[in-house]
Amino acid sequence: MGLLSPFLLACGASLALPLWLHLRRKRRQTPVEFPSLRYLKMAAARMKRQARVEDLGLLLLRLLLVALLTLAFARPVLRSTSNWLGAGRKVESVVVIDATASMAWRGPDGSRLDAAKQLAREWITGLDASDAVALWVLTDQLDPVVPVPITDHGLVIRMLESIKPSEGSSSLAPVFTAAREWAATRGLNRKELLVITDNQPAAWDWPAEGFFRRDWLRSRTSLVVLAPDPLCASNISVAAVEWDQRALRVGTMLTGVAKLVNHGDAAVNDLLECRLANQTILRKPVTLAAGGSLDVPLAIPVPMQDTPVLTGEVALAGDSLACDDHWYFALPMRHVFHALIVDRNGGMGGGMRESFFLAKSLEAGGAGKAQTIDADAWSAQATEGVDTVWFTGGAVTGAGAWEKALAFAETGGTVVVSAASPPDPLPKTWPVSAGEEISLPAGRIATRLLVPNHPLFDGLWSEQTPFPPLPQKTARRCIPVAAGKVLATLAGEFPLLVEGLHGKGRVLWLNASADRSWGDLPLSPAFVPLTQQMARAHELAMQTTTACWVGEAWPDLTKFPVDAAWSSTADGNPTPRMLHSGVYDALGKTGKTQWRCAVNVRRAESDLRPLDPAKLQAMLPGRVAAGAKGLHEWLEESRREVPLWPWLLAVAALVFLTEGWVSATAAKRRMAAAGGGAPLADGPRFRARAIGGRPEP
Repeated sequence: MGLLSPFLLACGASLALPLWLHLRRKRRQTPVEFPSLRYLKMAAARMKRQARVEDLGLLLLRLLLVALLTLAFARPVLRSTSNWLGAGRKVESVVVIDATASMAWRGPDGSRLDAAKQLAREWITGLDASDAVALWVLTDQLDPVVPVPITDHGLVIRMLESIKPSEGSSSLAPVFTAAREWAATRGLNRKELLVITDNQPAAWDWPAEGFFRRDWLRSRTSLVVLAPDPLCASNISVAAVEWDQRALRVGTMLTGVAKLVNHGDAAVNDLLECRLANQTILRKPVTLAAGGSLDVPLAIPVPMQDTPVLTGEVALAGDSLACDDHWYFALPMRHVFHALIVDRNGGMGGGMRESFFLAKSLEAGGAGKAQTIDADAWSAQATEGVDTVWFTGGAVTGAGAWEKALAFAETGGTVVVSAASPPDPLPKTWPVSAGEEISLPAGRIATRLLVPNHPLFDGLWSEQTPFPPLPQKTARRCIPVAAGKVLATLAGEFPLLVEGLHGKGRVLWLNASADRSWGDLPLSPAFVPLTQQMARAHELAMQTTTACWVGEAWPDLTKFPVDAAWSSTADGNPTPRMLHSGVYDALGKTGKTQWRCAVNVRRAESDLRPLDPAKLQAMLPGRVAAGAKGLHEWLEESRREVPLWPWLLAVAALVFLTEGWVSATAAKRRMAAAGGGAPLADGPRFRARAIGGRPEP
């Protein structure tokens, strides 16, 4: 016989309470003055003897009731093979297989996932034909392969064999949350929960202790957490790769650091490689001390390519857990953009025109090339190969010109308009209201980025390097349309930059003039980087999401071409979630890559050192075991363990009823004896009432 909650035996101290109350009870003695005292003394002696016998019986019943309740709360179990105690009840069980990335670790006898499947197979085949079993799989989320227990064990085993190792990382919290709901369902069958996991600390990194103390229905489910093997697994991994550059240019050097970690207890020699387009660019031998880490500097020349993102991987030669030996990366490439400036009388020369300053800023540093045309030539202008169209100096002179600009944005281009001279009347799809021109005080006007993580500000302005105040003396007081988003403000009340998505492209509205008629913006240090970022806005938007973790959802692809065909260097099957590490591409109609994303395994799966079994056992209301031996020992004990607390509670209820009946019977007897009175030899009968067990006239 054993106890599942032996600490509750401390409640046995409550046995002293009824005993103390019984001993503390004092009986009042009331002197009675009466001529014929001998009859009263005889009645008092008789009632005292009877009360002493009855009080002792009630005391014993109450002590027995407290003892039974205390023992029941300790949840005793008795090993028995007799069916009359309930040992032969049917079993209703749930088997949970941990198929996260760490379970792919390969030991001398195969992977841990293979060992887990073998243990689950032994569990299922050991059930009787009438027993029911369900199968749940934990990857980056809980997948109930067989959601509810069924008696078709063959189907469950076939589903078990189909489980493949994943590269996801997850917590065990959803497992026990779902198991708690299953355990709460009614039924007379014995409920058993088998969780096969390697017990990584990351899997238990949730308020597990409080959950099992408050929320887990311990009295309804027999729980065992089983490790696939008792081995101490070692592992080395590429923990991270940090690059110095946020964007690349052809012909430059890409520099960074690869962070390696050794989670084992022995020193390891390995080989680190960096590959671009399946070609090894860099190879370095490395040595990692036991339990240590190492930062390896990297320097790679950026090759010539025509895709907007440079992808590759930094990898070790590999060990028993291969999924974290690779770190895939995708870095945006800066290409020369083509901007078209549409200006009223754009063919005229003169250094005070907006087109003059814009062309100079866009071509600065070889970032792009700018072509200036007159507004009258816009209707016939071809936009093939153009990234951005700028309208300055009131170049939008009619609805036809604006409709063509929107058609350009529909295909993925960027349209930029300035606030200097808007068309009159405004088109319905103009990004802001007309507003009025306001004169600003002399000096630099404070600016604020409302969306600092927007691609337009990527790599240029942040909290550490704020957008500089502008030497502006005029602004337009207006409000954006419903579909517009204010990205930056001027003087705290004027929108400085407004973005509106249109089709696959966007329309940007700048509350300034690119010449010096509204201020000295062209002389500001923010002018050149701002105009160049706006010119490559579409490219920046496509390069925003270039890194994901396995298990995360696909990025929002609504801004990418609708004819894009998805492919993956990992498995070739696009899914709603990133299921495997690797590089994923979006291919346009011409077969040219439009977008790339590098997907990696979360490094929480790299540390294979399990949680301390003693700590885990103290937290769980069940058994912690390892390997086939631990499973067999638990099966031998659990299948013969019969819970005794239901029987104890039943006996306690019977004792409670008996105590109530005895107490009520004794009270009636005393009331009858006290109310009937006693005959007196020399006088009439008298009526007395019992006070403290003594008669009183």
